[in-house]
Amino acid sequence: MLDVEVQTAPQPGLRHGIYSYREAARLLGVASQRVSRWADGYVFQLKYGQGKSRPVLQTERHPGVLSFAELFELFFVREYVGLGVPLQHVRATAEALAREFGPYPFSRSEVLIGGRELLVKNAEGLLRRPDVGQLVADYAEWMVKQVQFRQEVVGRYSPPEFDDQVFLDREIRGGEAVVTEFAIPTRVIYSLWVREKDMSVVAAYHDIPVGSVSLAVRYEAQWRLAA
Repeated sequence: MLDVEVQTAPQPGLRHGIYSYREAARLLGVASQRVSRWADGYVFQLKYGQGKSRPVLQTERHPGVLSFAELFELFFVREYVGLGVPLQHVRATAEALAREFGPYPFSRSEVLIGGRELLVKNAEGLLRRPDVGQLVADYAEWMVKQVQFRQEVVGRYSPPEFDDQVFLDREIRGGEAVVTEFAIPTRVIYSLWVREKDMSVVAAYHDIPVGSVSLAVRYEAQWRLAA
């Protein structure tokens, strides 16, 4: 068991990734307001006065930005909410796991690889149901295939549809998406392609294969089409 008292949560920045809520929302496929609520909590109106919902993230927050690890935690929050688990139950699960594994419980290899047993053991409400618990375990098992661990914590994530050719790494270019081997940001390649309209020209400029240009353009284009 980790001594969580001596752990220091990495701060958002070039060494640990840095994402605005807008960028995080894009990567998660949810609204920016939802990212803010999950990360920082929110105030809601009661009949007499106001109530406060605590954040799901178990870290010392820098409102407005997320580190790579915080972003990865929210992938699991999104999955739980999508399965119909009330946010208070997701938060309670995160809090219980954090007491055992530290501030990034859903990024720990023990939780991702341990899957259903750990998640259900620490869960509340709907997550304890066999059907929901199994779906969460299946998601954790699938997610393990998309990540690389460093010191038992997720350090790199590759979107599944890009077969490790595009990835986000907490230690490379602030965690933004890059083309593998070359670590050139996909946004940079896309911007040049928009201007030139010729992948071979872009490939020659960056001295990379045309196939890498195509991957970067496809990755970036999916966000703009969805906007």
